[in-house]
Formats: sequence, structure tokens, C-alpha cells
Amino acid sequence: MIIIRGLKINSLKKKILLWFVVISSIVVFFHLVVFQQWISSIIQEKSDSYFRETVRQIGKRVEMQYQKIDEDVNKIKNNQVIKNYLKDIENDRVNFNIAKFKITKEIFKLSNLDMIDNIYIIPVNYKPMNLYYSSPIFEIDQQTRKILESFDEHKANDVIWSTETSPLKNTVMMFIHDNGELLGLLRVDVSEKILKQMDEVQLGYEGNIYLVKDHKVIFAKNRDLINKSKTILSQISGTKVSYLLDYHGWELIGVVPDTEIVTQVQEINHILLIMVLAILTAIFIFAMITARLILRPLKKILGGIEKVQQGNLDVVIEDTQNDEYSTIIHHFNYMVEKVNTLIQTVYKKQLLNRKAEMANLQSKLNPHFLYNTLDMIYWMLIMKDDEQTGDVIRVLSDILRYSITHQDDFVTVGEDMYQLENYLHIQSLRYEEKLQYSFHIDPSISEKKIPKLLIQPLVENSIKYAFREMKDGGKIQIIGYGEENDIIFNVVDNGCGMSKDQLELLYKKMSQKEEGVGGIGIWLVQQRIKYFFGENYGVSIDSSINQGTKITVTLKKRADFKEEYWTETNYSETNNLIKRGEDIA
Repeated sequence: MIIIRGLKINSLKKKILLWFVVISSIVVFFHLVVFQQWISSIIQEKSDSYFRETVRQIGKRVEMQYQKIDEDVNKIKNNQVIKNYLKDIENDRVNFNIAKFKITKEIFKLSNLDMIDNIYIIPVNYKPMNLYYSSPIFEIDQQTRKILESFDEHKANDVIWSTETSPLKNTVMMFIHDNGELLGLLRVDVSEKILKQMDEVQLGYEGNIYLVKDHKVIFAKNRDLINKSKTILSQISGTKVSYLLDYHGWELIGVVPDTEIVTQVQEINHILLIMVLAILTAIFIFAMITARLILRPLKKILGGIEKVQQGNLDVVIEDTQNDEYSTIIHHFNYMVEKVNTLIQTVYKKQLLNRKAEMANLQSKLNPHFLYNTLDMIYWMLIMKDDEQTGDVIRVLSDILRYSITHQDDFVTVGEDMYQLENYLHIQSLRYEEKLQYSFHIDPSISEKKIPKLLIQPLVENSIKYAFREMKDGGKIQIIGYGEENDIIFNVVDNGCGMSKDQLELLYKKMSQKEEGVGGIGIWLVQQRIKYFFGENYGVSIDSSINQGTKITVTLKKRADFKEEYWTETNYSETNNLIKRGEDIA
């Protein structure tokens, strides 16, 4: 994080790539410096354990095979029948061939002949007996004669092993004697397949095994080492593993060159390095795909936001995905559409308010002059004893002051009804008492606040249109009462009424967002109510031809109705949205 801040990278894609490079470098560093050493030590340890176990297993097998051979050799040596026939030969009590036949029968009773190539018995002063053989012998060689002549009661039970290298042959010899009397020498040649089995033993790729007896090598793949001292093995470099056989103190030694273990370690490290690089490559590809999947829709959203900041509220971000970004894009499009609608609505209401202000300004032309003039006319009429006309002037002056003042645009029901009564008083004088009116206002709502002069335009419409052809006189009732959270006013007249078509046309004009031609009074009332109270409130009309008209006004009940609460709250929330519309207005 400090590195990214220091480089001042603002692109998310570059941050992802930088983090990938940093983490990859750390992984490769640890692999080269720590993991390879750790893995090398583990491989070395496992290899030593494996070689040790392999040599042990080979040693167990060799031990078992030679023990079976030793068992057969001892059976022959200790076979009394064989001893008796050898005595009879020496004493000329039996024919040599008959004795040989009888002894051969005893030999074939053995169970492990498959591990033996040749079995010979060399009787004292007689030619060799070929009992079980692959290649017979007819004369005693010099070495065998020396062994036969070296018989000593102290060494009568010795096991004599010898190894020949050409061809490779392991031979075991034992004296056959009875009560100290030498009867002959038993010679057994170990089967060549046992030696070939040891030749085929795999100890790694280049490792070898060596069989040692009495510190002398009796088997090695390198035949030049056979019959040499065990110390020669110290000249061979590599890892050495030794296993001591239970058979006459023999020892099996395994030697594996160090280069083989190093090569294995290097191969494994190369494989691991390739795997690490492959994994990092896969992670890099995954990171790039993930960054692309994240950044592409994000760029779309940022582009849409920039266009909105530039003032383009007709932005619609196209979406072809079906994921979390789709939800964000959907909400963004919905928000822009709503903001656009809100700005248009507020802008039109601002225009409406400005138009009303202009009309108000026109009605304020030198109001003090009008007040003073009306006061002067009023006192002149009083001085001439024309109190009725003076009273009209006084009421007109009050109405004028009430309608054009800006101190309180929201007044109590009682105040507004008082001025409405003044207005109807003048109109009744105008129509020479043919216009009758009455008020039925529930006292419980008299202190509730409503917009000033909200009901008067409806009364004006009734006088203007309902009593257009007034003959018998008209009647107007103003009824006000509370109903749960609402205030309801009824303006009822007995005028000419309206047809169904006229009523539909009037409703159509009232629903328009902009001022139409004709019916501006009731349209303004409807717009003011919806602006201040919401779409659930407004004006409704019930009328029939020659049956009069009933206009119902539904407002929200509010005792603390103040202009600053409604206007400042509404305009402060939308002021920033309509800044660009003020110049047009």
C-alpha cells in the first residue's frame, strides 16, 4: 500500500498489475532462496530413508536365500546316512557307485535345490562325487585339496566361502566328519540366478550394492572389486548405507553417487519452478480477465457519471450483463431519469411561481397610493353621509391589503374566511342583494393554516359562470370541516351547472402541467394544492345542468403550517438541480 501511494498510481488496473508483480516477486524470491533449500533437505532426507529401506529389503532377501542354502548344506553335512556310506567307502565295505547312488538319493530329498547349481562331495582318498550338478568335476583342484588337508578338529564346523569371478560363482564348503574322523569335504555352488538377481537390483539410477564377508567383498557388479578389502569402497564417493545380515556377520552395503541425488533435487526444483511460473501465469491471466470484467462496466458507469456532471441528463447506460453491475447500472439509469423528471417538474413550478410573482408585482403598483386614495374616498363619503358606499370602500381597502401583502402567505382558516366574507359582501352589493351567501365553518379548524386566498378563486368562478344569467338570485355556501388528517372545503352554488362534456373538459384542463386557455383560477388552485400538499390532495367537482355545482377542496391538516417550512425545504433540496434552468426562466 505504501508503494502504491508513493508511486501515486490512480488506475485500478495498474494497481492490480503492480500488486501482481510484487506478490509474484515475493513468491519467486522465497522459492529460489528458501523453498529450494527446504525442498532439497527434505529430498535428501527422504532419499536417505528410501535408500536405507531399499538396502534393508535387499539384505533381508539375500539373508533369507543364503540361510536356506546354509540349511541344506548343514542337512547334508549332518546326514548320518551320508556319513555311513562315506565310512563304508573308506573301509571298502561298499562299492563307490552304489554309495554315490544312495547319497544322491539323500541329496534329492532337499527342498531348496533351485538355489544351488552344483553339489559335490570329495571323500578322503577318492575321486569327487558329482551328486547334483550342471558341470561335473573329475579331479580335485589344488585349492580344494589344501582345504581338505587343513582339517582340524577345532575348525571342523567352519563354513568356508569362496568367490570366483570368471565365471562369477559363490561356493560354500564344509567338512563332513564323525567323532573327529574326517570323511570328506562338501562343496556347494550357489545358483547363478541368485547372483544375477543381485546384479539386477536397482538402487536409484547409478547406485550399486556390495556383499561383504569378513571385511572382504564377495559380490559387486564391478567384478574387479570382488575378493578385495572392504576399505576399497571408501574410495567410491556418494551416500553409503549399510545393513548387517544375521548370516555369519555378512554386511550389505549400498552406495548411491551424490550426483544422482543432486540431479534429482535439481529436476524437482526445475519442475517446481515451472509449476510456480505456470501458476503465476494463470493467476496473471485470471487477474487480467477479472480486471477487465470489473473495469469495463465500471468505465461505463464512470462515463455516465461524467456526462451527468457535464449537464447531460439524457444518459442511458446500456447493459448486457446480468450481475451486480447490472443492478448498479439499472439504479443509475433510474436515478438519472428521476432526477431529470424532478428537475423538469421543479423548473416548471419555478416558472409558475415566477409568473405568479409577476402578476403579484403588477398588482402592487404603488400600493400605498391606492391605500391612501381609498382612505381619502372613504372619509369624503362619510362626510357626505354616504355610509353604505363608504363601507364598500373600507371593505375593498381591507381586501386589497390582505391580497397583496407578503408578510403571511399562509393564514388561519378564520382569517381567510373573514376576507372571503368581505369579498362576498361587496359582490352582494354589486348584484343588488340578489346574491346570497352563507358560511358553515367548523370552529375546530379555524386555527389551522392554509394558503392565503385559496378558496376565493373558486367563489369567483361560481359568481362569474354559475350566475351568468342571474334572475332569481344565486346562493353560495362555503362549508369547512375537519376529517381525520384532512381539511375539506365545499363551495356549493345553485347556478346553471355544467354538462358532462363541460365537466370532462374542465378536469382535463386541471390535469395539465401547464396553464391552458380559460379556467386559470381553478387550475392555479389545483396546482397550488398539489405543490404544497402532494398528489393525493386537490380539487374535485360535482355538477349537473340546472342542478348547481359543488366544488370540494381537500387539504392536509396542519396547525403549524408555515411558508418557510414548505418553500425553503422544497427549494433547498432542488436549488442545485435547477441552477442551469434559472437563466432560461
